[in-house]
Amino acid sequence: MAVKKELSLLPESENPRSFGARFFKWITTTGRVTIILTELIVISVFISRFWLDRKNSDLSEIVRQKQAILESVVPFETEFVQLQQRLSYIKDFYSNQPEYSNQINSLIASTPEDLFYENLSISDDEKLKSTVINTSLIAYKEESIVSFITNLMLNPDIDQVNVNKIEKKEKENKYSVLLTLFFKSNKAKATTKI
Repeated sequence: MAVKKELSLLPESENPRSFGARFFKWITTTGRVTIILTELIVISVFISRFWLDRKNSDLSEIVRQKQAILESVVPFETEFVQLQQRLSYIKDFYSNQPEYSNQINSLIASTPEDLFYENLSISDDEKLKSTVINTSLIAYKEESIVSFITNLMLNPDIDQVNVNKIEKKEKENKYSVLLTLFFKSNKAKATTKI
């Protein structure tokens, strides 16, 4: 009869302190716990990936919505910035310009109600040291033109009135008038008041 040989992976009972016995015992206890913990970590990461994917999808959608809102506001923002720049330019421009409100108010006081201004330009003449207004008007009656020129000549603020052109076109029922007005300088007014 043949003798059966047995193969046993268990350490021999008589030598439990040998390296093979200690290693095998460690593998069957601590190694098993380490493998189980590693598998739990891998499974939890795998499951959490679904939650993170959903959260990423939601955040991407929110970013797309906000980006669409920002893109729709860009033309308004551009227009608003341009308007601010224009207002700043106008403010700077007018803060450096001489004030013509007295001359304009004086001109308005001399103007009859049925005259209409087409153009009005104001400048300072350094040679004459006075303010010059060039204007074009429209009138529908000759009496209004005569009254206006008379008012201008009697106006104490105006030094000189030049009538450049009075014209009535054949097929139109209106007069075109071009005038140049020379206002007295502020220094001259101040000396006459004393």
